[in-house]
Amino acid sequence: MAEGRSNGEIARGLYVTEAAVNKHVSSILQKLDLRLDGQGHRRVLAVLAYLRA
Repeated sequence: MAEGRSNGEIARGLYVTEAAVNKHVSSILQKLDLRLDGQGHRRVLAVLAYLRA
């Protein structure tokens, strides 16, 4: 995600299904309390939260 890759690209790179990547990304966004509210791109916000930690 931090490299700007799509879920499909991540899945191919890890040799897993795109559904598995979707599940893990959703879990990460939920744990970071990043809801879909139109106030920012959640994937970018997740990477920023990671970089601040």
